[in-house]
Amino acid sequence: MKIMVCEFPDEASRKQSAWENLVAQAGTEKPDVIVLPEMPFCEWIFVGDRVDDELWRKALRDHDQMIDQLAALSCKTVMTSRPIERDGHRFNEAFLWSKASGYQAVRRKWYLPDVSVARETLWFSQGDRKFDPVTSGPLRVGFQLCSEIMFPEHAREIGIAGAHLISHPRAGGMGRRWRAACELSAVISGCYLASANRRSYDRELFSGSSWLFSPEADLLAETSVARPFVTAEIDLAVAERAKKTYPRDMQRAYFAPSVN
Repeated sequence: MKIMVCEFPDEASRKQSAWENLVAQAGTEKPDVIVLPEMPFCEWIFVGDRVDDELWRKALRDHDQMIDQLAALSCKTVMTSRPIERDGHRFNEAFLWSKASGYQAVRRKWYLPDVSVARETLWFSQGDRKFDPVTSGPLRVGFQLCSEIMFPEHAREIGIAGAHLISHPRAGGMGRRWRAACELSAVISGCYLASANRRSYDRELFSGSSWLFSPEADLLAETSVARPFVTAEIDLAVAERAKKTYPRDMQRAYFAPSVN
């Protein structure tokens, strides 16, 4: 199975060109799965001391518009997240999109940072702590959105539940912590881990560098400014075998004794 991980620009002025390049690259490489960053189709507006309703409505429209265009991508499945509003509450919702089934909501972000560059506790309501993987064709995938990767107990849950892949759309800055958390989560879960990040060009905020790690935390692919979309093969059987080896076998003995 071929996985394409992408970095995508934060700036609105750069998004159309990046989209056109992504459509072209996907047409050439024809991946099975494309993983995009967290809420990729709007600028990062989630700052300040109040919610800007006009910017929020625009973010919703931007994602509605681009989700309608996902069929232009030569792939079976797209994984990312989007801002949504339901019953007066705002959420960050992880979803799958496929040519066969269209939009499939998976879960809503629970762990919300509250820092100057990400006032997510103000902009969003908490979603849910259900990290159960879902099935997309032969693939079982669990989602951790951005800062949720800092809670590796959920990576373990995803692995014990039999996932092959952790999809990790993020909007992260510089620092070894992000890579270290992704590597640890891959090892803990026995899953491949695809982490897709935004990149800022006009300010120092998001660092790009999207990754695909093996269940043993081997780096299989990494994006850069020169290569914003990279594709690598994964073997679902490798993830299945990884669950039976250290440290996953020990974890299953302690945390899921009823699982054979």
